[in-house]
Amino acid sequence: MEELYERSEVEHVLAAYRSIFPSIGGSLSKYWGLSRKRAWSYVTTDFHRATYEQLKLLHDRTAAIDAMGLSPVEKGAALRDASIGSGVGFSMGVCPWTDNLLLKTYSPEKDNLTILLGHDWYPIVVKSRNRSDSPLRNDDGLHYTPKYKVAAPQAIFDGSTVGLFLNLYPDYRPPGDGKCGALRNYGISYEECLDGLDAVIEAVSVRFQTVRIISWGANVWTALRARVRNVPPLALMAHAKGTPGEILAFESSGKEIQYLPIAHPSHPGNFYRADHLSHVRRGFEAMGLGLPARSANRP
Repeated sequence: MEELYERSEVEHVLAAYRSIFPSIGGSLSKYWGLSRKRAWSYVTTDFHRATYEQLKLLHDRTAAIDAMGLSPVEKGAALRDASIGSGVGFSMGVCPWTDNLLLKTYSPEKDNLTILLGHDWYPIVVKSRNRSDSPLRNDDGLHYTPKYKVAAPQAIFDGSTVGLFLNLYPDYRPPGDGKCGALRNYGISYEECLDGLDAVIEAVSVRFQTVRIISWGANVWTALRARVRNVPPLALMAHAKGTPGEILAFESSGKEIQYLPIAHPSHPGNFYRADHLSHVRRGFEAMGLGLPARSANRP
């Protein structure tokens, strides 16, 4: 039986978003696609306007669509129409993992934030999976999937830092598209995504004294590398091997943000490599976040 967020949990998550982002200005709204002008900008929700009733309505409509046996293209269109009709996206705020992390880690007295930065949130319809996203379904993939715990520090899981999961590309991929790879003609460029990340960092830096970024994967590293001073244009694994555990300074709107690029946990073999695992461990410790939440054990 699926586990859904209770109304009180929804209110906690919405309040956390509203505290971290007291307003959603033009830059954030554009980045998160809240005007729905891009074809698949339906992961996100305007959390300042969302209600439990809207989120429940989209959950119910999504469950009905899942039962229809539609093709990926038909299902993607139906899900998009359901989102438009409900007035919310398929998360309470930024994406489902962000919702869950804020529920588990946010409290008003905490003054440090750690951003886990992935690349994207998969296609809106994944061919191999019948069940679609729902803003009320408590699918806690980060906490209960072992491979992801290797790529996140203990501080995220014990709540000693507020965890904010983001994807550099904030939209869905088109229905039936592949689940990985660099951006193509999806309606927003990496440069625009970096501008959006700047807007996020500017907003959270008002609320938190310390902001850190841990990025997952080569595509995100390649995009962010242009904002890091004094690093050669090396591939991610070569960079990590050459400077294990080094904390970089990501330049954003006049600020230097602590930054550690690591491999993507969807390719767990990278974390069986002693050199990369050493990079991850040393980097997390240098950031003051402890060790990875789980050791990388071979299957």
